[in-house]
Amino acid sequence: MEATAQENKKESKLKYFIQEKIINNLTLRYVLKRVLSSLITLLLLVAIITALIRAIPDSKLYNYQTYVKIRGQLGDLIADNYIKKELYKYGRYTIDGRPVSVLENIFTYLYYIFPIYKEVPYAFDLNYEYATKTWKGFVYLGRSIDTNEFVLDSLVSKMPISIYISIVSVFFTYLFGFPLGVAMAKKPGGVIDKIGTVFIVLNYAIPALVFYLFLWSFSGDKNGALGVFNFGYSYDEKNFFGSLFIPIFAIVFLSIPGIIVWVRRFMVDELNSDYVKFARSKGLSENRIMYTHVLRNASVPLVRNIPGTLLGAMIGSYFVEKIWSIPGTGKMLINALNKIDVSAIQGLAFFYAAISMLAFLLGDLITVFFDPRIKLQA
Repeated sequence: MEATAQENKKESKLKYFIQEKIINNLTLRYVLKRVLSSLITLLLLVAIITALIRAIPDSKLYNYQTYVKIRGQLGDLIADNYIKKELYKYGRYTIDGRPVSVLENIFTYLYYIFPIYKEVPYAFDLNYEYATKTWKGFVYLGRSIDTNEFVLDSLVSKMPISIYISIVSVFFTYLFGFPLGVAMAKKPGGVIDKIGTVFIVLNYAIPALVFYLFLWSFSGDKNGALGVFNFGYSYDEKNFFGSLFIPIFAIVFLSIPGIIVWVRRFMVDELNSDYVKFARSKGLSENRIMYTHVLRNASVPLVRNIPGTLLGAMIGSYFVEKIWSIPGTGKMLINALNKIDVSAIQGLAFFYAAISMLAFLLGDLITVFFDPRIKLQA
């Protein structure tokens, strides 16, 4: 009897845990709902991108002059086989020359990105009769037709430097922008607020590309005013921190106004709230109201954007990486689009979409963490 009572007690505790911590957990239900909706969105994205890629004419995917040359020397049959072998790289024909439909392309790529173990052949003998090399793994994002590198391997190798630049840039942007925004909001229309407004207007008036090129030409000259610092015109692995100082400074300088504007706006809105008026009527000091109540509430919308900013670092900055020759991820998608690198376009688009959805989800969770008053509705 005693053993049965203990078992019933354990069973009731387990049911209570499942009911309260899992079934009735609004945060968990919200996360599961968002994950499910994100997966459906990714499936639709794969289908749309695949369909758009198939809209590219076949003539854009092979060398027409080579086709004409083969046709004149070896005949129509060999020339047609040349086209089929070239279009095989783009998934439009099977290895034995059978045309592949758009629907088959979609399901094939869904199989590639589904996280199960798979083997994908990517190199064949001269007659394309058997595979000589096979990719083995769980998530296959494709192999670049232009560089012959696997998309996932390229991302893994180039991502660290883009993430480093972004994390450092975000840190210093918030480090300088947040206090300036608070100082401007503390006394709207005051001296600091007017100086900050002038800085914001002038900053927004400068085109980003022009500012990047100016810094590049000004700071890279060894005989110039900053030559002693040896910043250089391009990224140098041996001078890692020195060569990245100016690119990071450029990003921070152009990003600070955005933080200042949002901090000032949210804090001014909060300062006009009823709870602030009530706190003043109770005799609380302005500093206590500002830093104990207003600042925390105004920080929530900004903190929500941090995951998106950091995860967006994996995409990189095209202009910064291009100008300073930084081997990051910023140029990957642009280069793939210019070269009509179908595999790279598909893999990068899927990866960036997944990262964006993860960033939005983390932003919502962080918002709840910083402001428990906000409830997530499943």
